[in-house]
Amino acid sequence: MPIRCRSVRVLLASALCSLGVFGLAVAPAWSQPLAAAPAVPAPIGNDLWQAAKSGDHDAFSRLLTSLAADPTQALSVPASRLLEHFAARETNRAARIDEVRADLAKALHEPPSDLATAKGLRAAIELHTLTPEPGKAAVLADPAVASLSARADAAARDAEARGSILAAGELFVLLDLLHDTAGTYKPDVRRISSRQEMLRLYAPQRMWELRNERAQADGGKPLPPYNAFGDDWKTKLADIDQTLVERALAYSRRHISQTPMNTMLGGGLENLRTMLTMADLREVFPGLGDAAARDRMLAAIDAESQSLRDTASQYDAVRIGQLIDRLRVANDASIKLPRAALLHEFGQGAMARLDEFSEIIWPDEVRRFNKNTQGRFVGVGIQIEYDELQNIRVVSPIEGTPAQRAGIHPGDIITKVDGKPIFGLSLDQAVDVITGPENTAVRLTIERTIDDPAAPDGKSKTAIDFPLKRAIINVASVRGWRRDGAKEDSWDWFIDRDNGIAYIRMSQFSDTTAAELDRAIRLIRKDNAKALIFDLRFNPGGLLDQAVKVAQRFLDVENGYVVMSQGPSGRIEQPEFTNPERALLARMPVVVLVNEGSASASEIVSGAIATYAAKGQADAIVLGARSYGKGSVQNVWPVTASAMMKLTTAYYMLPDKSIIHRRPGSLTWGVDPNFKVEMLPKQTSEAILFRRNADVVPLDEKGAIRAGDPAPNPDDLLTKGMDLQLETALLLARGRVAADAAVARGNK
Repeated sequence: MPIRCRSVRVLLASALCSLGVFGLAVAPAWSQPLAAAPAVPAPIGNDLWQAAKSGDHDAFSRLLTSLAADPTQALSVPASRLLEHFAARETNRAARIDEVRADLAKALHEPPSDLATAKGLRAAIELHTLTPEPGKAAVLADPAVASLSARADAAARDAEARGSILAAGELFVLLDLLHDTAGTYKPDVRRISSRQEMLRLYAPQRMWELRNERAQADGGKPLPPYNAFGDDWKTKLADIDQTLVERALAYSRRHISQTPMNTMLGGGLENLRTMLTMADLREVFPGLGDAAARDRMLAAIDAESQSLRDTASQYDAVRIGQLIDRLRVANDASIKLPRAALLHEFGQGAMARLDEFSEIIWPDEVRRFNKNTQGRFVGVGIQIEYDELQNIRVVSPIEGTPAQRAGIHPGDIITKVDGKPIFGLSLDQAVDVITGPENTAVRLTIERTIDDPAAPDGKSKTAIDFPLKRAIINVASVRGWRRDGAKEDSWDWFIDRDNGIAYIRMSQFSDTTAAELDRAIRLIRKDNAKALIFDLRFNPGGLLDQAVKVAQRFLDVENGYVVMSQGPSGRIEQPEFTNPERALLARMPVVVLVNEGSASASEIVSGAIATYAAKGQADAIVLGARSYGKGSVQNVWPVTASAMMKLTTAYYMLPDKSIIHRRPGSLTWGVDPNFKVEMLPKQTSEAILFRRNADVVPLDEKGAIRAGDPAPNPDDLLTKGMDLQLETALLLARGRVAADAAVARGNK
């Protein structure tokens, strides 16, 4: 199976730097529309580009100030607007820092409790995020923050000891976010996450109770009533057997860290010990409540652990099988856990001794894994979210899918699946019960708000049943600036058509990404594109072969590296090379956007482009914030007919032989942009939501666009200061295009 590159999650927007040009008085530009810029004298346009490419913020600021101050200058209006938006960011930053400091002080003066400590940590994290470099270290060293960290550490360990794993997990995660660079709390997060996963799998109602208590303790509303639909652990673990676990352990010998097998087996035993000592699982597994039986099983685990420590050699396949056999015998004679649960937790614990990206993909997880890697899945074709009341709401049906053809609309509330209420399900649970094997039937009951002249407010709700047949759903991974039709690939690819500046977004690297990109390239070249903004922000990665093909489109280099890997031996392995015949974008100036959510395959692409741009072999600037730092190679193998193993076998290296991956204790990782442009956390979240809503086109059952409220105008991202990174990229591209045009005119 192809190598999969993927990030874990994006937690907060990082504050990386500020331009330092915030005091200039300029005419208000918030409401001025985007307009074609007049020709820019070649030196100014090129100087802007070079200042950004070299990361010279002072030079960029001077040029930007010059453009903004003179109305006769080309790009005066967009330069003024950008300056104004930078100034607004700093005003908002200062105001929010004051608010957060007040929140921190308040939390520190409250009587000590898990809740108050968590509130204080959130304030400290936001303060650290909002503080530009080089002030971040001072935030962590501040006596109040240091005291809070110590208090939170003690509180988290106390909560875990007394079995309050939700409170412990929250505190450990917050501590990890605050001290992310040091990585001090990552082992604690993994350990407590394992305990939470056990509770979520085997005792989901108890997990719901804890979450509900936490929500109300924080002044929030009660959660929707617990819904057990699709939450049966016996169904999820049905296909697990000893062969699955033994084969997965055999594959683990290929891990890049070469973790000793006895260490992994010790992790499996420790995870079983954790399971046996979780009081919240005793209702599910009555044998755990029998103290004598539990002690016998714990003694058996301790004996196996001691044997591992006393054995100089590493266990081979035979001895691994014998160990598991002994565990099964001891279990049957004591607590009588279901065999699948015993094997699942032993396997989970063993894999936890590897890195966070290596895991057994259990039978119930395979469908979701394939969806993430292949860019297609079997379902009905809807995007869902929670509304403000925790109902599951349709964001949009995907064009050409069963849901769209049946007439499901954006805003519909899904109330039942196959006649069973789904209120209270998590979004993952809802996805699991709605999706299923191809050509199988599923019935969705939706609640729709309709016009009703007889109702007091002119609206009423009606319930509609939609019998659907599941089908393969293809998910587009390449998108443009503005939807201009009903189909998923109907885009206006130009962010500034008058100046020939194209815009391409890539949401992931699925098995159709390169083909989708080639189609977009054909269209923008047909319309005489002169520059491109290539947006890889929040792209979590995907398939390596697609990353290589995408990078090749930008690099007109003969026999150059795109990416390579470094395995356990330290040797360079599996090099992938440029291909000038595929370099369709090599003659076009490109601004590549990356941020903290750009991971894995998107880091390979942006890093390769940046490497060759630094050598003068690509006309490109990488702009935004440092990428995530997920640069490890995962191979995926089938271990049984219904399960797989995903294992980290190497680290990716960029053409300059730098390693992308963020390793423990490392201060360098990922792809550092040429030009750093910071966005505050609120700006980032608002821009993401706005962009998503702007992409939604309401369709009827015939695939036609329904009349109604127009979608948000994506131009607002630029004119209203919602996306400073994109706005800066557009200014650079406009200046470069105009400068190139001026040079061309001078050569005639």
